[in-house]
Amino acid sequence: MRSKSVGTLLFGLLVLLLPFLLPSDYWIYMFTMVGIYMILVGSLDLVYGHTGLVSLAHAAFFGIGAYSSSILQVKLGVPLIPALIAGTLMTACIAAVIGWPMLRIRGPYFVLGTLAIGIAVSIIIHNWDRLTGGVSLSGIPMLPVVTVLGLTIDFASKKVFYYVILVALVLTQFLIRRLVNSRTGRAFASIRENEDLAEALGINVSRYKLMSFVTASTIAAFAGGLYANYMGAIEPEIAGAHMSFNLLVMIVVGGTRTIAGTIIGPLLLWFVPEFLEAAQTYRPLFFGLILIVVIILMPTGIAGKLRELHPRMAKWIP
Repeated sequence: MRSKSVGTLLFGLLVLLLPFLLPSDYWIYMFTMVGIYMILVGSLDLVYGHTGLVSLAHAAFFGIGAYSSSILQVKLGVPLIPALIAGTLMTACIAAVIGWPMLRIRGPYFVLGTLAIGIAVSIIIHNWDRLTGGVSLSGIPMLPVVTVLGLTIDFASKKVFYYVILVALVLTQFLIRRLVNSRTGRAFASIRENEDLAEALGINVSRYKLMSFVTASTIAAFAGGLYANYMGAIEPEIAGAHMSFNLLVMIVVGGTRTIAGTIIGPLLLWFVPEFLEAAQTYRPLFFGLILIVVIILMPTGIAGKLRELHPRMAKWIP
């Protein structure tokens, strides 16, 4: 137990000191983007891993959050924080409106329905160019410079923004863990294991599925708003079904219902292809091979397999 605490402490220190250990801003950008993907994968795990719903619309809500926040800032001049909050809440309302009828269907019909949502959102963003900018919405303001107690903090700098994403990642993981370890989380698990039995036991299945779907979509929208201000320009592809599929592959490969899985998936399937140009060029093949290997040899994902190797590994890997 003591060794686990020491290991956790060392890992935490490494994460905190990482921007000062990296050789250039490019590497800080890479790990910042991995952090955004970890938030997305963690929120998708709430729907897929904990509730048992296969959604291919997760990136759509990421895109809606990014575009809502950005349009408010670029077109209407709304300050960053109010725009980010408004864009996130707007996406939550859209997710509730879409999810209420969509979550009443099951199995492949639900998957196809979410796929249609992802495609539709991407097409709307691409073609509504007067509002969304069409192929690209640019001119999104960077995060501001803030002076607190005489200390000037430039949130637009890559090092500072790394910590912004790190704080967002920790807070979202804390929220998700509190939720899944509560009575609500137990309802999610019962729906995942046997939806008909859960309903027979008196669980309001529609309500809890909607709660899971909206919570995950809201977290994705918040990540989208942060992503837009970090990049300064966004494209319709971030909301497409292809992006949702990539996120789903990340959580399947990393391992569902584990914090380690939300870390391993983005590191292996986003960081490595970006780092290796050859892997980036052949990204679909890379994704396919990894997915086949995991499905055949590690059906519970890499984190799940590591936890199965030895009883102590289950204690080490959250």
